[in-house]
Amino acid sequence: MSKQSLRKEMMKRLNTLDPSYKNSESQILYEKFLEYIKIHNINSVGVVLSMPHELNTDPLISMLLEAGVEVYNPICDYDEKTMEFHPFISFDDLKADSKNIRVPEISNRAVQPELIIVPGLIFSHDGYRIGYGGGFYDRYLAGFNGNTVSLIFNEQIGETAREPHDIAVDVIITPTQTIAAEAGWKYDK
Repeated sequence: MSKQSLRKEMMKRLNTLDPSYKNSESQILYEKFLEYIKIHNINSVGVVLSMPHELNTDPLISMLLEAGVEVYNPICDYDEKTMEFHPFISFDDLKADSKNIRVPEISNRAVQPELIIVPGLIFSHDGYRIGYGGGFYDRYLAGFNGNTVSLIFNEQIGETAREPHDIAVDVIITPTQTIAAEAGWKYDK
């Protein structure tokens, strides 16, 4: 199956998840991620401002800020096909970019967070993913020196179509398991 077909199928599946199920699974993901960053002493996190079908990152951003963690959001230059992370200030300061994705104001200090939460639609157990087709994260991660994690619903583990330029995430966290993708091991929790 092509990446485009797999994307379309997963978007449909995510859009039909029961809202109460999605909310309860999201709460588990938030708690597991906060425990993960505490254990690993993470002080700055790059996280996308989510779209409606994704894990809602707004509550997670609030929790991170409350815990004293610096939060940065990606801003894409669609013409240059590049991405940078800029400081999150407040939900009131967000705007929509040309693709109607919420972004913070561009600051004069793009940064590399210690950890990036990499979004996507479908993930394999070895950390490869099918994203939205723009390649922004793969290009960014090619020069990134920090760690990567993805927070996903169990339904998002599945078949991926790997290409030479794809970069695997280090860790995948679902409500029922944590997968050290690079090492090829997982544990339930």
